This record gives sequence, structure tokens and C-alpha cells, in this order.
Amino acid sequence: MDNRPRNELIAGRYEIRRAVGSGGAGAVFQAWDTQLQRFVAVKRWKPLEPIADDPAGTERLWREAMTLAAIQHPNILTIHDYGMDDEGPYVITEFVDGETLDQCIKRGPFDLAAFADAAQQTLEALIAAHQAGLIHRDLKPQNIMRTRLPSGAWQYKILDFGLARFVTRPTLQSLEGNTSIYGSILYIAPEQLRHQPLDARTDIYAMGCLYYYMLSGRNAVEGDTIPALITSHLEHRITPLAQWRPDLPPAICDWVMKAMAFDPDSRFATAAAALAALRPALPGGLRQTSIRITPAVRPATTPTIVIPPPPVITGAVPLPSPPRRAAPRWLLPLGVAIAGAIIGTVWLLRPRPEPAAPPPAATVTSWRDESLPVEDVISLWPGSIAEARRPLVQQYFEQLRDLDGPKWGSIGTVLETLAGLQYNARHNPRESRAFCNLTYHNATGRCLGEIDVVIWNVAAQRAEIVYEAVVSDQLNRKAVSSRNQIQRFIDAVKDGRAVRILYPYDATLKFEPSQFSQARPAILGNQGALAAGFDAEVDITRFETDYLQRRLIDWRKAKQARRKTAPVRPAD
Repeated sequence: MDNRPRNELIAGRYEIRRAVGSGGAGAVFQAWDTQLQRFVAVKRWKPLEPIADDPAGTERLWREAMTLAAIQHPNILTIHDYGMDDEGPYVITEFVDGETLDQCIKRGPFDLAAFADAAQQTLEALIAAHQAGLIHRDLKPQNIMRTRLPSGAWQYKILDFGLARFVTRPTLQSLEGNTSIYGSILYIAPEQLRHQPLDARTDIYAMGCLYYYMLSGRNAVEGDTIPALITSHLEHRITPLAQWRPDLPPAICDWVMKAMAFDPDSRFATAAAALAALRPALPGGLRQTSIRITPAVRPATTPTIVIPPPPVITGAVPLPSPPRRAAPRWLLPLGVAIAGAIIGTVWLLRPRPEPAAPPPAATVTSWRDESLPVEDVISLWPGSIAEARRPLVQQYFEQLRDLDGPKWGSIGTVLETLAGLQYNARHNPRESRAFCNLTYHNATGRCLGEIDVVIWNVAAQRAEIVYEAVVSDQLNRKAVSSRNQIQRFIDAVKDGRAVRILYPYDATLKFEPSQFSQARPAILGNQGALAAGFDAEVDITRFETDYLQRRLIDWRKAKQARRKTAPVRPAD
């Protein structure tokens, strides 16, 4: 336990009262907020070596903390403040006086009713965080707390959301006897061990392992050593839950095992999908919730997804049937702290096939449009796109290249389409959708302007947010002329000049101006927009957007040329 002096002040405001817990990752203290006169928790991390001297690393930490602080959800620990001093980064949160889920389960497995309550609350927390672009990466019973409400009901809270990757990377020596690392290993997903991109399904796997432990009182993977546990994960040596709890409904056991599937594509695609599947599996169903999840503030990066066709909306229209869609992979591919040490030590102990070598990449300083080859995997990169960023740009390219709608006439179209895809990948199409490049027209049919991105409330049949997109190397909200474009649209709706609003990629889709009367205007930008005061951002730079636009145009031209030269098959 850290013997920090009592009454030490942090940020001139938070007075340390006592140590609550400590470990290899850092320490937690109870403190007194001298301004608001309340108890808070102070968590300090042992930072990665570069973070103190790396402004970019520090900025990433604060941006992620800002995103988390913006999430107001009863099942996620609330962040009040954050900062950095001579001892490293710290976060000020609400103080939760309760017990960890690990302490609860040690007294015995949960019955079905208690499990249903805990699962619903924790899944609702995941839904909120994932929609904001955050994955936890280190879900385990020690990171979930339970406390009694005045009503007598239990409330569960997930701790440390989005901040797990800022702890010290363990060495092989520190793995031995480190119970916190051991606990993480029990819930880590196979793709984390393999250093593959992470997304919402990574957290789904961890929650599946946690629910297995909650219902059986046993860990899903077993082993006496860390290498043995890793092997159990990678070979998926998991005893079916029904073997330990034959009294449970088979549908519940199947649900837990699906969440823990080895292949991410075989798991629930989102926390919302998992919650929807849990409801009919429970004999008594789930409680109805009044929690409203707001649209994500910060769109995050995505690998390849398929955008479903938009619903036809003309006045009051019934909800569309759920389209088939690829499993969304929409979160930043961030590694977990322990994975580096595991891959560098333990994973080398067992044979594995060599990965396929990526195609050779060349770097150029300039190019002409006709000098860029048309290829599935980009091999010619400008030096101004960092090597670490190229996989992300490649993913964007794969995500956008075969869309038939956008013409890629501007770099703004690239940003807007990415924002729409990312939003739709994270939301239930029965509840909320994003539409891009809508146009509004007067009574004569003349186009009065364009709306870059619209967040559409499907249930209420109205627009919630209208975004104008800005791509710039010098982001400054006060200097954005786009605010006037949004205001022109709002004025055209109010004074009746806008009589129809059209979606250019589907002629059957028409909106009524009255459906936009309550929409909130907002500004969307490229990387760095949130720090500049914008309302949302897509993780892509101005130069990357320009380069991607050129590649998409070349791909479209080559695709059209192939269609023209393709031989015509004779009719049977």
C-alpha cells in the first residue's frame, strides 16, 4: 500500500485522505475535494516511459479522458478531473464505496435473477462507452464495483474505461506473482494476445469470461501458469457452462458461450446485440430501462464494414427490418499493456505459422494522378503519411472504395462518408441512423444547399443533429464559415423556403422539412477537431483525406473501365 502523506494536495484542490489500493499499475486514494466539499477517488498510473516526454502521447491520454468524462452513465465511473504532475498522470473520479465483483463472486455463484441484473447494467455501460468510441481492453471482476442504492437495489459500475493502456508495460519478471496481471490474463481475448486490431467484440469476449465466472464460480480458462492460461485462450479450452450449471436455462448457457467465441465474427457484434439476445433467453426477461444513449461525440476509426441500405422515410413510415451487415469493427486498434510482454516472451514458447508478408511499400515525395497504380492493397505511399498510419488509411480505402453512391468530388465527401459509416456501424438501425450529403430544395426544385451529415432518430422520425464537415490543417471553430451554411439551412426550414429534402443515393428517400425543426447544429472535423472545439471528429488528417480521395477516384475509374471492357455473356 502506498504510504503517501495524509493531507497532500493534488492540483491545489484534492486532499489525500487515505490509500484505497495499489498494485503494479498504480495506486488509488480517497481524497477530499476542498472546493465542492465531497469525497473523490484519485487514481495514479505508472505511465509508459515515453508519455511524460511525448506531447502526442500526453494529448492522446487527455483526449481519451475527455471522451470518457463526457459519458454520463450510471454504470460507468464518472470522471471529474484529470491532469499530470511530476509523479505522472492522474484521474479524479467519483468515490464508490462498495465491493468489487470479484469479492461478490467469491461468496458463491450468482443466481439467475442477480446475474440478469448485473449483465444488463454492465452491457448498458458497454453500449454507452462503445458508442463514444472507447473500448475497455481490461475488463475483469476487479474492474467492476457493486454498491447499494438507497432503494436497496444493487448498482454496478465499470472502472478504468479506456485508460488501461496507459499503465507500465510489464516485463517477464514482473509477470511472475503479479495477481493483477494474472487476473487480466483470465479475461483477455485471443486477438489481444495476437496483437490484432481490437473492437467492441474484444470487450464482449472479456464480459463472456466474466459472466461465465459469475454463474459458475470458476474461471473459463484454467492453468497454473501464465503460459498455460494463454494456451487455454488460444486453443479455446473452455468447458461448456452447462456442465457446471445444469440448472440454468440452456439459452443462457449458449448466450454466454457465444459471447466467448474464439472467432470475433462468431460473437455478438455489439453490446446492444448481446443485450437484445439476452432478453428472450431469460424466463422473466429484463427490466425496462429509461436510460437514453446519446449519439457518439467522437466517431472512431473502423476497419472494413458494409453500410446497409437506408430506410425509405416519407412522413410517418414503419421501422425498417434489420438489414444484414458485417460485424462492426469500429474502434481504435489499441493494444493492451500486457500484450507486448506476452507476445515477446510467452507466445514465443509455442510454434506458430509465420504470418503472410505484407506487400512491399514504396515511399514517394510527389506524384501525378496518373502515376498512382490501381491496386487492392496500397503499396505506394507519400512520405508525409507516417508508416504507423498507413494500415488505418488502407482500412478506410477498403471501406469506401466499392460504395456506389459518393462521387468523391471533394475531400469533404470522404470525411462525411467515413463519419456516416462509423456512426451506422455502432448503432442499431431501428433506433438511429446517419445520412450523408442530403440536399434541400425550394418549390421550383432548385437546390438551396447541402447538409453534410444528419443523425436521424428512427423511432421519433426526426433529425437530431445536422453536421457540417470541415477538413483543414488549421482547425479553428471560431473561423469555420460552415456555421453559416448550417444556419442557412435552419433559416430555410423556418421560413418555408425548403420544401423538400432529398438523399442523393436513393431517389425514393424523401424527408419533410418539419422533421428537421428540432435538429441541433454541429461541426464535424478531421483529426484534432475535438481539441479545437469542434463537436465531433474522424481520425484522419487533411493530407490523408486528400490522398485517399485520389485513390478512390482512380479506383472508381478503373472499375468503370473494367465494366466497359467485360465480355457480354450470351443469354441461355
